Amino acid sequence: MAMFGMKKTKPTEGSELVLAYLEDAQRVRAALVAFDPKGRETPASLVAVTEERVTLSVQGRVMAEKGEPVTLLFHLEGLRFKATGRIQESKAGTLTLDLPTSIELAERRKQPRARLNQREGAIAIALTGLFEGIGLTGTIDNISGGGMCLKVGRAMNVKTQGPMHLGSNLLTVGQVFMLIKLSKLPKCPLIELGGTATHVASEGGLLSVGIAFEPGKEILLGPVKAFVSTRSSAIPTSVPPKVRRSQEAEPKTAEPSIELVSARPTPRKEPEVASEPMVTPEPVRTPAPEPDHQVQGPEVFPTPEAHGRGTALLRVKKRTRNLLLAMREGPDRDALAAFLMADGYGQVLPVATLTELLGFLDRASLVFVDGGVAEIQGIALASLLRRKLQEDMPPVILAEDTVDSELVMGAQETGVAQILVKPYDLDHDFLHLIEEHLGIG
Repeated sequence: MAMFGMKKTKPTEGSELVLAYLEDAQRVRAALVAFDPKGRETPASLVAVTEERVTLSVQGRVMAEKGEPVTLLFHLEGLRFKATGRIQESKAGTLTLDLPTSIELAERRKQPRARLNQREGAIAIALTGLFEGIGLTGTIDNISGGGMCLKVGRAMNVKTQGPMHLGSNLLTVGQVFMLIKLSKLPKCPLIELGGTATHVASEGGLLSVGIAFEPGKEILLGPVKAFVSTRSSAIPTSVPPKVRRSQEAEPKTAEPSIELVSARPTPRKEPEVASEPMVTPEPVRTPAPEPDHQVQGPEVFPTPEAHGRGTALLRVKKRTRNLLLAMREGPDRDALAAFLMADGYGQVLPVATLTELLGFLDRASLVFVDGGVAEIQGIALASLLRRKLQEDMPPVILAEDTVDSELVMGAQETGVAQILVKPYDLDHDFLHLIEEHLGIG
């Protein structure tokens, strides 16, 4: 019985579901859009969620008055949701709503979609035309059997090969891509097909482009559907149940017992004899890593253990791999060689002339071409290696300033394993890329 004031009303089951989703969306800082009664959208973020109201930080003014409904649209756990609440208070940069009474599934996808980590190295090249138009390169954020979301890293004019500004006005919805090349998708071969832009969004300086694949390519996209099925389940038809974190059952901890002190001493209970003696394990001593090849100059790169990739088996594999760097002399080549040697590769061989390259070619596990050698550069060098070694050619990674349709088709015919857009960072993703092409990742 409440003796002072009104008793707080317990949230209904529907409100509990709304709170569970909104509290989780606030916790993970999910991207959110607020729609006014006329459908105009305003980017927003959740500031506070209580059992009575929702407080938002909005990037602009929401064109609605007190008491009018505002719809919130957000993504969580790979699904799209919407909930509607009425305005309590609207100030500059802040919007307060009544707690929505219900939440709905607002999925537009017809097929399940798998999200990809950038470390997996799945990339895509999308060209609106082979000889003119716009070319996009970037990483695949998520993919399904019917389309994908591309995080654009670089845009160029195909005809002039000059860079273009990454803005939401770069493309329009409905733009047709004549060629889309998907590479490095897990458990999938190289895939080439066409498609159409379904949405274009620029958030925080990053351009995101949704692309629907051209119809009639079900057989070609079979490996993609098989891969997606291993990472995602069927799209639900209603909002999945969810429990608020504060309401989840927590493991009960044993409360300290209170003993009553008696004047008569309690007889001491002898401890039971264990069937096997307890032996305190000695701390495992990690053997000191064997010294790698050293280069002159201060050590500026982390060791493999610093990347969390220093397993004994991986170190052994790296010692047996030889990398050939077809680069001209200079600080960039020295930095790359030092970086790879610090990661534990058995031999990193920088070469600047064709004679040096051919002399070390028989022992190379991978050839990295950045500029090439004095006599021949870029894709022409990769073509020479292909003609000389045929099917025995090791993986070739080609680093180029720009990527156009001619380069893409030439690389495909030559058997180049991957095109890397410069400038590239010497980081964990770069090391993971090398390991994948060596087959040791």
